[in-house]
Amino acid sequence: FCYCDFGVADGYSTSIILQGIVESVEKARAQVPESLREMHVVLEDQKQHDFRPAIDNIERMLEETKANTDVFITCAGRSYFQQCLPSGCLNLSSSFLATHYFNVSTNPTNGFPHGYTLPLIRRLREAKANRELLRPGDTAWLDTLKEQTAREWETFLVHRSAELQVAGQLIVSTVANIPHDSEDYGRFVTGRAENNMYETWEHLATAAHDLVIAGDINQAEEDNFVLSSYIRTLDEAKAPFMEHTSPVRQAGLRLIQSEYFVVQHPEYVDSASLAKLSEAEIQSKVQQYCHETEPVIAPLIRVGLSKGPHRSEAEKDALLKKFMDRLVSLMTEKKWINPGWVLFLIVAEKV
Repeated sequence: FCYCDFGVADGYSTSIILQGIVESVEKARAQVPESLREMHVVLEDQKQHDFRPAIDNIERMLEETKANTDVFITCAGRSYFQQCLPSGCLNLSSSFLATHYFNVSTNPTNGFPHGYTLPLIRRLREAKANRELLRPGDTAWLDTLKEQTAREWETFLVHRSAELQVAGQLIVSTVANIPHDSEDYGRFVTGRAENNMYETWEHLATAAHDLVIAGDINQAEEDNFVLSSYIRTLDEAKAPFMEHTSPVRQAGLRLIQSEYFVVQHPEYVDSASLAKLSEAEIQSKVQQYCHETEPVIAPLIRVGLSKGPHRSEAEKDALLKKFMDRLVSLMTEKKWINPGWVLFLIVAEKV
């Protein structure tokens, strides 16, 4: 049995999936062919990724389950926008909270730098708040972003199909965008469930602009703060499966399940509990949340600063600290702590 998780990160989701597989094999051991009692688990991520936390999480799970199943772990440092494994070798593949990132190695065209700039996010928010139409330049930017990421999603699916055996399955789940005029919006974006992380993105955009206002960075530097993500709707995720002539269907991949769902932060705080917290308690939780996300945020800021005036590492560290302090202040003010997230689930099978 061969399983690969693409964009493995710390392996937390991988270990949960693998635990279910191992426990199923253990329960039905007599009925499971000997060939499936050995499992090859492949962990895929970028070649500079530190795979040790993922391996540690999986080994800890195996130790806790006391499984007799042999599990062999290998790592693949290759972009998931390429075929990463030999054709027809996988029984199961998955990707969790990864496919909203896109291919930063794609050559930019017409100055398109692979994502939402923080100033663009701020303008989107202001246009929405003031019920204004987007400027033509912003609309063109978003159209280009949507087209690029649609092609990349299709590419991802075609390569995953090539790696699967016939009857093998692919499971993909990541943050989702539910349009405000959709029937699903009221069903899923309720209470403190965050729609597509835009709330957090808007806090990032405000914190960056405050650095401009304070004179700590210039406007050109702010323009270089780019989020390399595109949050799809479920319809956008399903689109390559719906067109009979699409490369995804021609590659033999068929959609068998699709849905939105909500997942909560491990330390989720509901609205009633939130109302009882003091400002100091809220700030403490926000600080912890920002500390957890700083490894994701820090490269965004550092890359932006590297394209501006020359700064020493100490100066960049100081600006990063100012940015994170401002982010904590904004999120404390908005009481934005440990939210839930709306995600989508796609399950497909190779035929």
